[in-house]
Amino acid sequence: EGGRVRVAGSLAFARIQPICWRCVRLLYCRIVMLRVLLGIIKGAIVGGGIGFAASKVGLGGGVTGYLVYAAIGFVVGVVCGKPIWRQETLFTPALKGLFGAAILAGLYWLASKFLGGFVVPFALPAEFADSSKPMVQLPQLLGPALAILYGVFIEVDDGGDSKAKPAAPGPTAAT
Repeated sequence: EGGRVRVAGSLAFARIQPICWRCVRLLYCRIVMLRVLLGIIKGAIVGGGIGFAASKVGLGGGVTGYLVYAAIGFVVGVVCGKPIWRQETLFTPALKGLFGAAILAGLYWLASKFLGGFVVPFALPAEFADSSKPMVQLPQLLGPALAILYGVFIEVDDGGDSKAKPAAPGPTAAT
């Protein structure tokens, strides 16, 4: 796709290679897909680990379920996105964690209302989970699912490199 560019009063034809723009779009898609994959991996690891530990301790249903999913949301909020050492302030990961705790507790509430009696339709190993329990009482299954949702959102939203903006000139002292 060529375009006209005015250079010093005369018309010069600039030729922009279509392949370049396609490469840029393709690269952007690959970066976003990499972020989605990272969100899936991080969310599955954090949600699965905390959910499995909670189920072994006996937590995960009722009121303690909110605490389990809030913990999963907090850890996913801190782990996903930019690393803590690359954040501008330490408040950013803390806020992502607090909002993640609230979001996953809310998603657990929604799941308990809409999936309350849903039993897992496939057999699970006895040491992993009891197949006769409803899914909302199995944090090792519901935890990774909700953590993946929030992890992908955080990775895509906060995972990119932010260009350092030049500092605005500050007020100068008048003599």
